[in-house]
Parts: sequence; C-alpha cells; structure tokens
Amino acid sequence: MKFMSNKTLKMSKVLLSVVLSVGIIASLSGCGSNESAKNSATPPADSAGSNLIVSQTNPIVIDKEAKTVKVYTEVNGKYFVEPTRHGVVFKDGSNGSKSVLKAWGNQNDFYNGLVDIGAKPGNNLKLDSVGVAVEGDPLDVSITWAGAGKEIPFGDGILDSTKKGFDFRFGGNQENAKAKNTGCILCLDSCPVGITSNAAHPTKDFDNKIAEFKGNQEVLPADGTPVVVTFKLK
Repeated sequence: MKFMSNKTLKMSKVLLSVVLSVGIIASLSGCGSNESAKNSATPPADSAGSNLIVSQTNPIVIDKEAKTVKVYTEVNGKYFVEPTRHGVVFKDGSNGSKSVLKAWGNQNDFYNGLVDIGAKPGNNLKLDSVGVAVEGDPLDVSITWAGAGKEIPFGDGILDSTKKGFDFRFGGNQENAKAKNTGCILCLDSCPVGITSNAAHPTKDFDNKIAEFKGNQEVLPADGTPVVVTFKLK
C-alpha cells in the first residue's frame, strides 16, 4: 500500500486546489471572477456563482450548464487490500470509513445536486430487494487529482472480481438515505440506500459473495490523496 508523509500530503492538497482553480477559470473565462471557497456549512454552490473550487471546505460543486456534480474526496488506502461495496461515502455517515473514497460532502446535498442538473432517480429498490438492478438516469463518473492530467473513468480505479464493468445510475433512495444516514453516495453494486449505484451488479451481489471490489492501486493515487469525483448526466 502506498502512503504519503504529512508534508507531501499537504502539498498534494494545495496542488489539487491550484490545478482545479486553473482548469475551471480556463473553462469559464469571461463568466465572472472567483471568490475563495466558503466553509463546509455553506450549501453546495452552482458553478455559475462564486464557489468554483472543489475542496474540503467547498466539497460539492454543481454546474447546471455542464450537467455535472463534483465531489471532493480522499483515498482510503485500506481498501486497496480489503474488499468493500462502497465507492464514495460521506465521512460523517455511518459507513464513512468503509469506502474507497471518503467524501467531504453529504449524501443529501449530493442528491439535491443531481436533481438540480436534471437527473431523474429510479427509486425502484426496496431494502429487502435481492437480485434487482438499480434504475434511474445513467451517469458518467470520472476521477482526477493533482498530477493526473486528465479525467479517468471511475471504474478504472476499482477492481471488480467479476470484471463485469460499471453502469452507474441515479438510484435516488432519498428517504432511505436520510433515515439510515449511511452517507452512501456511490455503491459498487445496486443499493436501496446509496444515491447512485452500479446496475451491472444487482442488489446483494457483494453480500452474497458474487462480486468483490477493491481500489485499484495501479490507478488510484496514494492513501489520503485528494480526488475529485465528477458525476455527469448522460
């Protein structure tokens, strides 16, 4: 497993903010000036406004024109070696320490962000569903970080024991997400609680040991590295 020193990690976080700032300014030139990111209590900002930098203190950025929701996360290197069904989870949710990527934005704000860009939830799963694929609008999910130089498909960062691939959908599940407060933003098999999940694997595939998932250490950066996850409506 790859680990970083505190000094290197701090520099990586600074570089991430710089890289994202430059990229966003370039893509939105002439659309207005940036302000510094607000604290994490601030509601997710539409990218037509001033809070354009994805960071710990501005962890969800919505771009209605581009139909994207960006989420600030950090790598949890534990899941390079241990299996998990959790791709992205809010750090303060009950499953906050169980995902490949730990998010700083919560699942409810993320849900609202997807609705804001026009995504429609499937809401077809029940808590006792077995062998049912999640429905809802399909999403392109990608990741990037300081030094990556490009957007990388989320699935490239995950090892799937079945090699089925990934079909991410806006499952919805808002009521369950609020009631359970697991923090689940993206699950690696179909899930009745996660806001988004993978239709390529129906419900309970992980629990029933049909599929196993781990972070791909050959693709993802080291433990603790900031990673921005972009959800784009297809």
